[in-house]
Amino acid sequence: MSVPVAWVVSLLTALEPSAPWSDTYARTAEAIAKVAEADPLFAAEDDGAARTATVLVSLAWYESHFKPDARSKDGKTLCLYQVQRSSFDDPKEALKDPELCTRAAMKLLHRSLGECKKRQADERLALYMSGQCDRGGQESRYRMYLAKKLLKDHPVP
Repeated sequence: MSVPVAWVVSLLTALEPSAPWSDTYARTAEAIAKVAEADPLFAAEDDGAARTATVLVSLAWYESHFKPDARSKDGKTLCLYQVQRSSFDDPKEALKDPELCTRAAMKLLHRSLGECKKRQADERLALYMSGQCDRGGQESRYRMYLAKKLLKDHPVP
């Protein structure tokens, strides 16, 4: 199943309808759709690409409210998903390129899901959230809950 860019834009708009940077939503949605299709977190028979897209949307909303050039106060994390600066060869580029940021987040999400596989399914983003599998479960649950709710309330057309 392909991930329609217009559908992803509708998810962004539903969560953050009047952000000053809403003119960036189409580019962000293109990055999410492209990366979710190319490197899904879940199996195809489980609507893997669409589920992956909703996880990315949920994560980006919690981490930056979809602001592509978001930075933490200390400057250690940045872009849509608040990825560590050290994850990028050129951190400034990540602030301008949502696909670069999304690919970096996906790499971390895959790692988190793999390393935290002993946790219940909705807590497997713990490593992404806290740097360790034994912390970050609550934050993971919030993000996974929102991802599931988005897919339920806004099914892929």
